[in-house]
Amino acid sequence: MSLEMGIGVSSQADVFAAGQEAAEQVVSHLANRQPDFLMVFSSIRFADPRMLKAIRGVTGPVPLVGCTDAGGIITAGPRRRSITIIGFLCNGGSFISGVERNLSSGPRAAGQKLVESILAKSSQPIRGFFAFPDGLSVSGSDVLSGIEAGLGPDVVLAGGMAADDLYFQKTFQFFNEEILTDSITGVAFCGNMKVGIGNRHGWVPVGRPRRVTHSSGHIVYELDHKPAVSIYEDFLGLKRDELMQNTLASMTLTYPLGSEMPGRSEYLLRDAIRVGRAGSLICTGDVQEGSRIRLMIGGYESALEAAQQAACDAKDQLGGSRIQGALLFCSVARQKMLGSEFQGEIDVIRDALGGAGVRLGGFYSYGEMARGHNLRGAGKTKNSRFQNESVVVVALG
Repeated sequence: MSLEMGIGVSSQADVFAAGQEAAEQVVSHLANRQPDFLMVFSSIRFADPRMLKAIRGVTGPVPLVGCTDAGGIITAGPRRRSITIIGFLCNGGSFISGVERNLSSGPRAAGQKLVESILAKSSQPIRGFFAFPDGLSVSGSDVLSGIEAGLGPDVVLAGGMAADDLYFQKTFQFFNEEILTDSITGVAFCGNMKVGIGNRHGWVPVGRPRRVTHSSGHIVYELDHKPAVSIYEDFLGLKRDELMQNTLASMTLTYPLGSEMPGRSEYLLRDAIRVGRAGSLICTGDVQEGSRIRLMIGGYESALEAAQQAACDAKDQLGGSRIQGALLFCSVARQKMLGSEFQGEIDVIRDALGGAGVRLGGFYSYGEMARGHNLRGAGKTKNSRFQNESVVVVALG
């Protein structure tokens, strides 16, 4: 089995020219061979069918999935307001893609239907499954539970929620030459390839713990019998009317909510993206009623250490096999927290995986999905989570 990755990137002003340039780089990386499959991540300014037509004009009509982002990731480091294309070539393997629309009408059902439609077309065992849902219209936890319901227990699962350059207004998903919203796209990597995964964040708790006294799914109504928004009012010294949607979403990238995970040292993180009725908090993933949560904060050293460990976890699972490339799905909060030093995170991941010779591709997201061994769990059971502020590293061999 021979898996190869080609990476392309462009930030040209013209949408068509940018798609064409990035696609040409991918083909060049693959020794002028046509890829079998493409992942495409881009700034919302490139969310235009002309971009996808330009890409496939270079690569041919190969299957394509992806989404808008809050920054792209390549081997050389992060890229802002650009197009990132990852091309895959596999001798003896296959890539089967799919899409489900109207995600918000039933995110769990949509996730399950996406997996089932892909499984029905697969003649080889699935080793990895990657999904890219709308990042603003649904709870990532609901999407993840639907995907898991349809997916076998031995399949590594990863992905990221689509973003929109921190505008928090609308995200887009890509499928072949379609630009969609309120959708989920996905792909299965099939055949005798190896897939390893690591997922960490490095955020630490601040302030006192609070009990979730009333919640439903991804909406937290009360903490310690007070309106949930009080946790931010008290800590930040801001009044409720000051915590409007954009303000709160920006603040919670720095100070997410964290809940304890039994048997694990890291907390499960949730971003609150807006204030709801009666001071409730609308989060990107489910928050369990009765759980204890705290505000969390990230630091430079702990974030880099977590990224390095995630890369080591992914590499270790390949059992000594040579890494052919790696996918990164990284929270935009890490980019914001690290500031001008966010290049350092990609550097430590690349070095942990084997250095400059390992090709990397991915994007900065509004939430990360991961399922695999060694996700801070015990034994050899599969552990799954939807997470914020984290980095997911997927090593391919």
